[in-house]
Amino acid sequence: MIKHLVRAFGFAVALLAAAAAAQDSRSPPAPAAPVWPHHAADEDDVAKRARELLSLTPEQIRRLSKLLEQTQAATARGAGSEPKGRIRRVRVDPESGEIPEILVRRGYTSAVSVSDMTGAPWPVEEVLVDRRFLAEGDNAPAAGHLVYLAPQQPFLKGNLVIKLRDLAEPVVATLKSGAEAADFRVDLRMQIAGPNVDPDALVQPVSFGAGEAVLLGVLTGTPPPAAERLVIEGGSPGDRAWRDDGSVLFLTRAHVLSPGPLAAERGSAGRWAYRLPDTPHALVSAHGREGRITFRRGDP
Repeated sequence: MIKHLVRAFGFAVALLAAAAAAQDSRSPPAPAAPVWPHHAADEDDVAKRARELLSLTPEQIRRLSKLLEQTQAATARGAGSEPKGRIRRVRVDPESGEIPEILVRRGYTSAVSVSDMTGAPWPVEEVLVDRRFLAEGDNAPAAGHLVYLAPQQPFLKGNLVIKLRDLAEPVVATLKSGAEAADFRVDLRMQIAGPNVDPDALVQPVSFGAGEAVLLGVLTGTPPPAAERLVIEGGSPGDRAWRDDGSVLFLTRAHVLSPGPLAAERGSAGRWAYRLPDTPHALVSAHGREGRITFRRGDP
């Protein structure tokens, strides 16, 4: 019943639109050659024919429009509540045997990126996954170091197999859908050097430590809410810094030489997020040249 009403409503809208377009596009006949009026249909005949084709009254059209809105709203509710989107970085050790888990959701696209231990993108050669996890008609789910997942059905379970360049063993992950959360972006950080490894990133001070979730937020533009924004002098235009919990969070493309970072994370775009001791200065290296960075509080 609804399908027939929707078709009738669509036909009615199309007819009205065509009539309006014809009315707008019709220009008055030129006085020198009054040909068109002799061939045009009489306006009363057109109105009669329209009433025969459009058998719905204005009130019925309004009710049909309301019914269509209610149907669309019910369809949206049937898809489930909006998931809580997540951005995660997962460390993958090929020798550990641990299998990461990726949460997906119908109606949402998840981007899975693969990078090496320095954060350099690791090219993907081949992807094997159940087609129900891909967008309809998607025959190439991978591009560069990225894999895109867009499940077409709810409550799916499966796995993802990724063949990386110059790596004999494939990377695998478990896929699940239907959860309250969904991974909008997942960075699979391999704990080995890849074909595009950044040599400078392999050389770190002795005090260099593993990354942390706060630094991932800094990389994605979401520092801790309580962090105090600092003014930077001597750095690059894209450098950013905050004071947080007795330390300095520093976002830059340069390599920090001193003081030794407490922790650091590198994004695939080449930027670093450092946690430094609470210091007013830092010595950095960028493009083979050393420089001095000053951190200070902004004007009150």
